[in-house]
Amino acid sequence: MIKKHAITLVTAIICFIAMPLHAQTEVKFNMATAALLIPNVGIEIPISNHSSVQLDVLASFWDSFNGDPLQIIQVFPEYRYYLKPERSGAFVGGHIGFGMFTMQKPGYLVLYDKYTVGSPYNKKQADGSYQSGRATFYGLTLGYKHWLNDRWGLELFVGGGLSQSNYKGYSRLERVDVGEENYRDFNGSGEVLLYRGGIMLVYKLKGS
Repeated sequence: MIKKHAITLVTAIICFIAMPLHAQTEVKFNMATAALLIPNVGIEIPISNHSSVQLDVLASFWDSFNGDPLQIIQVFPEYRYYLKPERSGAFVGGHIGFGMFTMQKPGYLVLYDKYTVGSPYNKKQADGSYQSGRATFYGLTLGYKHWLNDRWGLELFVGGGLSQSNYKGYSRLERVDVGEENYRDFNGSGEVLLYRGGIMLVYKLKGS
């Protein structure tokens, strides 16, 4: 099911890119996630000399990685403000996002979780355990963009904030996050964590 959603989202981003583009539109490719064979692409469209809007999509098509499930989709529309003109140098962005996942929740990225005490999903998890569900994100991105020439640039960024997720927890194929006495369709969690980042290779489209 997650692969079908991934194909739909990738198709949507291609259609978005294929629309008539504003001058100085940039397309991006995350070299850091590419090293893990997890593509992350984006498009940034300027709206003023200091600001822009961006849409980026990350999708993992793994059935499993190192024996554990690793299927992720993240979509982030974002507004950015740059301190320097021509949208270069340091910037801050505000975003909302949506994600789907089947994986072990990465506890090492969590900055704050009020449910830490007594929750097995915020500690080191046993082999074969994972969570599957949906998440929404509300946060900020901090970064720095450096232009190498008129067309090519590099962008370092990291983003985080509040993540709210609904999921089911499994060990192998057995659900383990609820018992018979408190069964519910989905469990829920909310954490403040880092959930995006990397090094984008940026290209300013010809004709911009």
